[in-house]
This record gives sequence, C-alpha cells and structure tokens, in this order.
Amino acid sequence: MADFDTELDLFSFIPAEPVPEPPPPPRPARRKPAHRELQQLCFGFLWSLNPDAAAMRVPARFHKYQVTAAGFWRGETGRNRSVERTAVVVLYERFEHCFADCADRDARLAAIHELRAEKEALEAEIRRTEPELGSTDDLFSDFRVWNYAASRNRDYLKLRRRLEKLQHALHQGSRLEHIRHTGVADYCYLAVPENLVAPDEIAAGWGLVYLEPGRKFRLVREAEEQAIATPEGRQLLAENIAIAASCNARFAAGLDVRKDGTVVYRRPPRKRSRLK
Repeated sequence: MADFDTELDLFSFIPAEPVPEPPPPPRPARRKPAHRELQQLCFGFLWSLNPDAAAMRVPARFHKYQVTAAGFWRGETGRNRSVERTAVVVLYERFEHCFADCADRDARLAAIHELRAEKEALEAEIRRTEPELGSTDDLFSDFRVWNYAASRNRDYLKLRRRLEKLQHALHQGSRLEHIRHTGVADYCYLAVPENLVAPDEIAAGWGLVYLEPGRKFRLVREAEEQAIATPEGRQLLAENIAIAASCNARFAAGLDVRKDGTVVYRRPPRKRSRLK
C-alpha cells in the first residue's frame, strides 16, 4: 500500500547542474637568473665550443677590459703546439651597456629598426628576382643561405651601407669595441639575458648568445673571425687564461700567496651541493 504521507518532490527529476572545475593554479613566474648563474652560463657556452683551456674573469690585454670568460685552441700537429684560435665572452645584463655613451642613442636605434624592416622586404624581393644568389647545396630550400651582398639591387646595397654606418656610430667608442680592438680574440661573443638586444643591434662581427631561465643558452648569431687578432695577442690571452685559472685553483685549494712569496694555508671553501 502506497505511503501517501510521503511528499512528492517534483524537482528531483531535474538533473543537477554540473559543478564547474576549479581553474588550474597559475604557473609560477620564471625566476630571473642571478648574476652568478649568468656567469656560469657564459662559461658553459664557451666550453660547448670545446676549447683546449678556458677560465673566467680574464683580462683581455688590460685588466680594465676584463671579459667574463675566455678560451683558446692549440694546433693539432707539431711538438710545440702554438695557440691557433682564441675566443672571449662578455656578459651584459643591462641594455644600455651594449652601446657607446652617446646622446642620440635612442634615435639611432629607432633608425636601425626602421631600416631593418626595409632590409627584410628588399631581401624577400631579391630571393624572388635573383634566385641564383641562393646556395644550391642545401637540402631544404627554407634553410638556404643567400649571398645578399652580391645583389644587383642598388637600393638594397645603399640601405646596407646606411645600416652599417649607423651601427658603427652606435658602437664606436664602446667597451665592446675596445675589447675587440685589443687583438687578442679571433671570436667575440656577447652574452645577454634572453631578448635583451636584437641580433642586428650589436656591433658587427660579434656573436650573440641568449641566456635563458632554466640554465639554458642559445646562440642566435654566429661570431665572425676577427682579422685584427695577432699571434702575440693570442699568446697573451692564453697566458692571462693560465693566470686566471691558477687563481681559481689556489682559492679552491685554500692557499693564499702574499707579495713576499709566503704561502698561507686556510680552510678550503666548502663544496656546494650539485645544481639541479
């Protein structure tokens, strides 16, 4: 017999609305690398080039122009193998440090950006009208190397000269140019936090390395071989690398050498935990 005292709930037949899922927690912001981490990345990039020897905080001819890292390569033949190639890496963490101290720096940078857009448009036209300037030994056409300097397009060649003059004026007298003109390095690299400067904003001939969070680096522009490097300059940089490496070795061993030659022993620095 039905229980008539039970009240019929008419809303029980209506399906309940689904409960929305809570939004995912926001991703933590990427931490800006510390100065020591950036120095470590510079040293790691240099060692990725497989030098025979390298050190950090090396004077490039003068202590005034100390570089973040430097390395050298010796010849593979002969009993007394001489220094054949050298490379330096300079770390800059601020945008204005990459250029000379000039009053119209911002105006020159704006002009460079404008010319860069025109240059890309003209290079696209050259690829269409002068296909013979592209290398034919590349497997994929998208990665073909183009010899734009051999173009017959007068507007493009004129624009290239204007762009080179602007870049030279922007970097003339800068610390980077002084380091390059010491003649000790065959290859010069500028290392900066990711996207701090564009590849076409730095001085001609310099390579550009982006230092990214997560202890990663990325080479975005290859360095050009410096014709002003001399055998005497290479040898001097190699000697400075040896001196810098010796200072680090003494510190790690807990030795201090005074000016009179007395050796003082102290407790060696504690080993840090391995970085994850």
